[in-house]
Amino acid sequence: MKLIDSHAHLDFDDFHEDFDAVLKRAESAGVEKIINIGADLARSRASVMLADNYLNIFATVGVHPEEAGDVDFETIHAELLEIAESSKKVVGIGETGLDYYTHHDVIPAKAGIQDSGALDPSSRAGMTKEAKDLQKRLFQIHIDVARHLGLPLVVHVRNGKDEEAVNTAYEILKTAGYHKGVIHCFSLDAAWAKRFTDLGLYLGFTGIVTYKNADSIRDAVLVTLLEKILIETDCPFLAPQKYRGKRNEPAYVVEVVEKIAEVKAITVEKVAERTTINAEELFGI
Repeated sequence: MKLIDSHAHLDFDDFHEDFDAVLKRAESAGVEKIINIGADLARSRASVMLADNYLNIFATVGVHPEEAGDVDFETIHAELLEIAESSKKVVGIGETGLDYYTHHDVIPAKAGIQDSGALDPSSRAGMTKEAKDLQKRLFQIHIDVARHLGLPLVVHVRNGKDEEAVNTAYEILKTAGYHKGVIHCFSLDAAWAKRFTDLGLYLGFTGIVTYKNADSIRDAVLVTLLEKILIETDCPFLAPQKYRGKRNEPAYVVEVVEKIAEVKAITVEKVAERTTINAEELFGI
């Protein structure tokens, strides 16, 4: 069985002590290729370094929306381009998008906006308009870079107290007219699955699909054509139910394949084959 983990963070400290063993377990599980995702400029460079040193690892370049307050908007476009063009193993731009899930808002001084101070830590209602605007601006820059290079986007969308983030991300993507990419870690419902795939985007499903309370995500799997599905771990995060509470790793993507097969009432082999083709076609690997 041939698999591709389309979203991993192997550059994180969680893997420093047993990196080679992690890769061997992935290989034993049938994971032949891994796409390592850039979460900020330093991690994007680390992803490229990993990709250049390991035949089966590929890289993306991006700055996570939660890092928008630390971005120098005078230089970020050029920095993303420089890193992305530094290696032929760079196959995507991201992780980018919108994340409005927050317990407080502090806008760093380097963003050029007055510090808004901490809000009630028990509430998720407090993200300021300025913070949201920074994320939207950064998202658009990533879209521009992806379009310039012809690379797919790896899009992160996480709502806050309502659906503002996903609504805004959808409108930004629709208006931009660049729909080569994947909604990573898809955790929305079937209606949103249809809206994003109708744009032409793929959906990436993680170990969350195996969780007992994830019925709405399984409904999204059910209505989504297999031809629009990618599998991913988002490791070291979001270990499948079988490994809940432990560090996630690429080998565990098998659990995602098995659950998708169960939901769709098809064979594991069919899910593995088609999702591998999907990742190869989208990322050109």
